[in-house]
Amino acid sequence: DMMRYTCDTPLMQVQDPDASSRFGALGKILPSVSERLDDLKDFFESAVLDVFPDILPENDSRLALLDCEYFRLSAEKYYKEFVRKVFRENGGVCYWHTQEFKHGDMQNYLYNIKLMDRIDEMIYSRQFEIREGNTLFRIENMEILEFVIKYFLRELVGGALFFGKRPFMIVYNYDLSLPVLTESVDDQAYYRELARASGLYFR
Repeated sequence: DMMRYTCDTPLMQVQDPDASSRFGALGKILPSVSERLDDLKDFFESAVLDVFPDILPENDSRLALLDCEYFRLSAEKYYKEFVRKVFRENGGVCYWHTQEFKHGDMQNYLYNIKLMDRIDEMIYSRQFEIREGNTLFRIENMEILEFVIKYFLRELVGGALFFGKRPFMIVYNYDLSLPVLTESVDDQAYYRELARASGLYFR
């Protein structure tokens, strides 16, 4: 990516909450996907984006890695590489549905920024300018997208991301395991290859 010669902290764009109804079959579920994920697996192709190719059995020694901060932080670069590819494939646009900024919870905000890198703290704080009553945002900036995926992984922000050109959805979850949905087997296969090329797996 080219260096941006600017001092302006990037800002998302507020969207009408009903806009998701115009996103197509997969996009329509964006506001409710986090609560309905298990039910929706019958209607869309689903997988889990992960650093491990398979579900780890209870006695697998690699489970301990999920409690290792160094391992978790070092894994972030693979997820960021993946979402960069997805973002470019979808024309540099995606949508984030989140309750994160809805209620202006200052206590939660102050807790989160203590755990963020300084540049991310600036990005997070900037978004609060448009938070009140809004839950759907349009992202056209790679830094904001990387912020979202990074803090999905650190379990500090939630919600779901939707990419509309080649429909794809990433849903917040725990332990570096992010549920993903597509409308077709072909799209799932395409994104699986992007994940594999980024050092990740669809399981």
